[in-house]
Amino acid sequence: MINSETIVLDGIEIFELGADDIDDQHYQFAAIVDNIHCSDKQSFPQLFTRLCEHVAAHFEYENSLMEKHEFPAKAEHSSEHLRVLGELVQLNRQVEKGRPMMAQAYVKERLPEWFSLHLATMDSALVAHLKKSGVVK
Repeated sequence: MINSETIVLDGIEIFELGADDIDDQHYQFAAIVDNIHCSDKQSFPQLFTRLCEHVAAHFEYENSLMEKHEFPAKAEHSSEHLRVLGELVQLNRQVEKGRPMMAQAYVKERLPEWFSLHLATMDSALVAHLKKSGVVK
């Protein structure tokens, strides 16, 4: 359940879910995306790689929480992580070859909408489970 402030950063809606580690990582994600939107041709590849690394680490963190605390929707949530991470890896390969256009469009057009929906559904369900389990106060 979303029960806190909503912040919009460069088109990305961020809800505080009430799990400090997860919320902090979401803010870091939005800040990286914001930096990408302000980037030039020279800085885009490095920032996009940073985004990929951040997303991979965040997904690994959430996946470990789901495993450790027996989250019932773990399979669906983890599958979504794999799908998005796969897209980012493919796009990053193109960026590394000097073809950033698809990655730029992805960050601008698809990623904010996906993130807002993922946060409001899958991540909020995970945090609700963690709260119910007493892991998060």
